[in-house]
Amino acid sequence: MCAVFFAGDYPMIAFVERTFADAAAARRSFLLVLALITALRAWFAATLPFTSDEAYFHLWGRHPDWGFYDHPPMIGWWLAALDSLSQHRFVLRLPALLAPPLVALVGWQLLRRHGEALAWSGATLLLLVPLNAWNVAITTDIPLMLFGALTVALYLRARASGRMADFLLAGFALGGALLSKYFAGLLAIAIFADMVRRPDRRSLAGLALIVVGSLPGAAIQVAWNSQHCWPNVMFNLINRHGDAGLSWRTPLLYLLSLAYVLTPAIAWRLVTGRTDGAAAPAVRDECASLRWLALAPLAIFAALSLVKTIGLHWLAAFVLPAVLWFVLSSGARARAGALATAGLIAVAHWLAIGTLALLPTETFRSLSSYQGVVMTAHGDELARALAPWRGRYVIASDGYSPAATIGYALGEHVIVFGPGTSHARHDDILTDFRALEGRDILIVRRRAASAADYEPYFDRVRLRGISIRGAVFHLVEGEGFRYPAYRDRVLEAVRQRYYALPRWLPAGPCYFCDRYFPERACRRQAGAER
Repeated sequence: MCAVFFAGDYPMIAFVERTFADAAAARRSFLLVLALITALRAWFAATLPFTSDEAYFHLWGRHPDWGFYDHPPMIGWWLAALDSLSQHRFVLRLPALLAPPLVALVGWQLLRRHGEALAWSGATLLLLVPLNAWNVAITTDIPLMLFGALTVALYLRARASGRMADFLLAGFALGGALLSKYFAGLLAIAIFADMVRRPDRRSLAGLALIVVGSLPGAAIQVAWNSQHCWPNVMFNLINRHGDAGLSWRTPLLYLLSLAYVLTPAIAWRLVTGRTDGAAAPAVRDECASLRWLALAPLAIFAALSLVKTIGLHWLAAFVLPAVLWFVLSSGARARAGALATAGLIAVAHWLAIGTLALLPTETFRSLSSYQGVVMTAHGDELARALAPWRGRYVIASDGYSPAATIGYALGEHVIVFGPGTSHARHDDILTDFRALEGRDILIVRRRAASAADYEPYFDRVRLRGISIRGAVFHLVEGEGFRYPAYRDRVLEAVRQRYYALPRWLPAGPCYFCDRYFPERACRRQAGAER
């Protein structure tokens, strides 16, 4: 098995090596792989159910702003534009469908000066690495991938040309990445590390221009956060890390994730720095920059993995420099082995996803998460079942994931009723519970509810249930919402748990406390909530 990953005298690897040795054949192979992958992924985009995260980001697009609770605004802006065309999942997923081919073309353009055959083999490998080969979910990682690739391309061009305008353009691209996801900061750290490893006047001036170019993106985020309780800071640095702690499992899981996302051969060579043969000085310098751009962020993730689970999608934006470094630093046989391995992994994923998509939903009835599967895959049936309550009741759920999923199926905002969790508290911005005083609210739950848990907040409470494909959804009919009781019990607990700002954050407007607790500060003092 290891030989298949790294290379060896195998007919498939020999065939791939011969194919990509010729520029014309390599180009035809790239176009064939591109057509096949695009067709399969287009089918996935049109047929696979919209995930809860996708529905959540679509909610951002329905309410565009300069920022959102847990991430920068770029994906919300994109989805706002797409939503004006259609709410169909295929249309909303178009950026995710197009991102891998665009990243592959960026890679091709960067490799062209080293040879057409090499460039086409690198572009094909970028198409085939696992996340690019199958993922169609529209998330914050998609704009980060595109702006990150553009940043890498412009930065390498600036390093080669020495033109100050190119450094400034790289800064603008980095600003777009910063408006997409905060992991762009890791790319900024990598650029800084690469530029100061051999500093001179020109490189330091170029670094300053990259900073200048990225400042507008950073300034937008600082300005919006300072006027909205600093939610991105609270979520990413404080509220989401309650489960953090030293563990031997999370570093091991991260190593497996790295080997999966990059494929084993690329990950191994990147970590060890192994290269095949000598290269010209210009190529060595470009390879060194690419390795810094890939390895610095991945090393930071490795350090974080000691106490935190690193998500697969966190690595997506750093695949491009890793693959380009591998292509430039490896021989033809190693590249063929990597292409063959990535191709086999891609085929396995396509078969698995296609099979799962064609299976009846009831196949998964034994899963503990079956209600979530039905809610995601058959939101239209759930929407029809909820029709008797729509218009008369405000529709709600007890968490952001079901609220977003149901909301996408209904085509309307579904509120989060109850304390929820640290994740995705954007509903605190959108929902004003003061305006719901006296209203009837229907809470849709995946788990059974107790009437006693809801009676303090309503004049009358009734429990019902509906069954869809064998999955039971529990409904809480609350008539006559009592806002004061909800404020004093639920919203006060939310204030203490999620809006206790540390003293080092400057004071400013806070939508949550200004709305519900104007007499109390959202501020943590001397390590205790007051």
